[in-house]
Amino acid sequence: MVEEFNGENATPRKDSPNETTNPTRPIDIQLKVKGMRTLYNSFRDYVTVKMLCGEHGYQTGEFGLQDARAAVIFQSLPPVLHLQLKRYEYDVQHDIMVKVRITSSTGYWFGFNLTPKINDRFEFPFEIDLGEFVDETADRTGSWKYQLHSVFVHSGGIHGGHNYAFIKPDRDTRWLIFDDNRVTPASEREVLGGNYGGEPPSGVIPKTQRDQAMVMKRSRNANVLVYIRETAMDEILAPFTEKDTPLHLGEITLGWRPICDSFFF
Repeated sequence: MVEEFNGENATPRKDSPNETTNPTRPIDIQLKVKGMRTLYNSFRDYVTVKMLCGEHGYQTGEFGLQDARAAVIFQSLPPVLHLQLKRYEYDVQHDIMVKVRITSSTGYWFGFNLTPKINDRFEFPFEIDLGEFVDETADRTGSWKYQLHSVFVHSGGIHGGHNYAFIKPDRDTRWLIFDDNRVTPASEREVLGGNYGGEPPSGVIPKTQRDQAMVMKRSRNANVLVYIRETAMDEILAPFTEKDTPLHLGEITLGWRPICDSFFF
């Protein structure tokens, strides 16, 4: 089974007479973090052909489980790309959702309010070229380069923590950090390296306040990335005008009032 992504929907393509066709469904790009190290590696893993065999075969209804190949083919990509980084997974052995894994001599260790979360180091760039992941038949008149626009960050564990975002509103404005009701400038170093994540050295169990601070700092990492296609940036990030403001927000923030209180017929 091969899923073909056209930027809006995905439809399984029939590679076998024994395969049924599923209804179309929206794209949801969720990329692996664990063991990937970089965004490019994660994309390569996403499009890699995977074999479905034996008890893990493809269910074909009356024909039962069949050996099959499963893969994703991008026929096109949307102008705005939302990437969810999979920093949570289900740990069958411990029957828990996992967000952090610390290896020690005894295996897993969760302590002093350390909640499970995958804090592996995962690097992402300001610019990414996805041309190698788009099908050969795709439109090549424009590049498939994307510019980083937003980084959504979670600091903490699976049961709690703090969320905030780094956003670059347009080509010229510097990066800003949106943290609750505070909006302040941010450096490029904060946007990238500060949100890659990464675990403490293997076997380290935090005992002092310094050790605890180190572990908690490593639990701060990006979990959603927003990229905008380079050729669509001027359209997507066009200057905001008064007419773009919804009426109810204008009344609250700008003191607007409706021209009339009723309609006349």
